[in-house]
Amino acid sequence: MKVDWTDLAFQSYEDESLFILRKWNIDEVEKFSKLVFEFIEILKTGIIQGKSTFLTSTYFYVISKQTTIYYKVINEDMIELLLFWNNQKDPKTLKAILTNL
Repeated sequence: MKVDWTDLAFQSYEDESLFILRKWNIDEVEKFSKLVFEFIEILKTGIIQGKSTFLTSTYFYVISKQTTIYYKVINEDMIELLLFWNNQKDPKTLKAILTNL
């Protein structure tokens, strides 16, 4: 299964990595990155983990206590990463972002 990153997913991943670096250190950024790419490898196998959202074919998975990834199953061969979300942010903003994707 192919996993593509949207521009928003890439930007939000970078933003979250920078946030972790500022708040903690490079070791924590590396741990976060490892968790993300391990999860992506699981998605590539076709095993859909996580819970569904209010949007069709869209799921979320808690990567770490502070970060959740949102992704969409496009078809049986493609998954699209949508967004990395810092769980401390306002959920109303999250819903607005997801609705506009």
